[in-house]
Amino acid sequence: MRRSLGLAAAVAFLVAFVALAFFLNPTEVDFHLSPDTTFRLPLGLLLVGTMVVGVLIAVVAVAVQQLNHRLATWSERRKARHDAQVEELNESGAALAWSGETDRSRAVLKKAWRRDPGNREAAVALAASYTETGEHHAARQVLEDAVAESPADPDLRFALGQTLASSGSPDEAMRMLETVRVQYPRAARVLVALRDLYQACGRWAEAVETQTEYISQLASSESINDERDRLRDFRYRAALQLATTAERRKALEALLEEHRDYAPAIESLGDEMVAQEHSFEATRIWERAFKREPSLSLANRLLARLNDPAGRQRVLSLINKHADALDPDAVHMLRARIAIEDDALETAQKELEAITNATHPSVQATWADLHEKRGDHERAWQTLRPLAG
Repeated sequence: MRRSLGLAAAVAFLVAFVALAFFLNPTEVDFHLSPDTTFRLPLGLLLVGTMVVGVLIAVVAVAVQQLNHRLATWSERRKARHDAQVEELNESGAALAWSGETDRSRAVLKKAWRRDPGNREAAVALAASYTETGEHHAARQVLEDAVAESPADPDLRFALGQTLASSGSPDEAMRMLETVRVQYPRAARVLVALRDLYQACGRWAEAVETQTEYISQLASSESINDERDRLRDFRYRAALQLATTAERRKALEALLEEHRDYAPAIESLGDEMVAQEHSFEATRIWERAFKREPSLSLANRLLARLNDPAGRQRVLSLINKHADALDPDAVHMLRARIAIEDDALETAQKELEAITNATHPSVQATWADLHEKRGDHERAWQTLRPLAG
């Protein structure tokens, strides 16, 4: 009722306005529709016509706006329904996988992926399903297709990199993960994945660089000390890969400036010094390191370099002084070897007899050396023969 009254009032107002316009503006004027087309119309009619055209334009504009709004709302509702259906398929596929229904899970995930080729969750889950059953080629194909559909998606490229690594293609895996790192240079999981690949492939320089960047993300991490130790090991490995003795020595010395008691670097630095014919320097750093932290490898290196009687006695003195820090059998073996070299054969025999693991090949070989030194060649051969078999 109110709507009808409002409409009647509007019509009455319009009629009154038109009548008033004609009454107050009876004069005719020229109206130019184009340069060559002219109409002579009453001014009142022209005013009313102009107003009507304006109203029509406004009505059309409002109608178009409402139509666009309705179309957008319809499109959003349709997309929401589509997304909900895809999400339901994703969840259903994951649930089936957990239940051990692999074939049904894959079928559902493939359906979800077909409905939305950009569905990262379905692609990753489907690839993971293939990886879990050792079907690496199928997993790789799924992720390669997904990356082709969404090349900027870092999750897909990261998953593809891991799949390539697990399928025995480390070089391709590294290239893929490196593209993710270009996009996200500080992403911790990318750094860890690349670091592990570099380590597995023996690319120690790259492992050092990646581990250094990773540690910069761990300022408050509880595992930072372990990660620094890992970096130290990587730096040691990278130093050994350098091309020349001088380069390796310089890198090892730099490492030892930060990690003074790092035994592998101490041993290798001495080896590089020996290679440069600086044996005296090598034995000095090995002796100092042995006094700080006795080890069998250092003792053996010292014996190899100090092979004169005075040198052997010097090493023996170090071994005896720090015997409590070494394996007892190893101490007896070292003493026996030194005694054989110095022709103290009775002492050598006592040391060998004190060894608990008498059947160890190295112990048997030392017994053979002792028999040989005594001139008992037959017994020496009988001792060595089981080792040759």
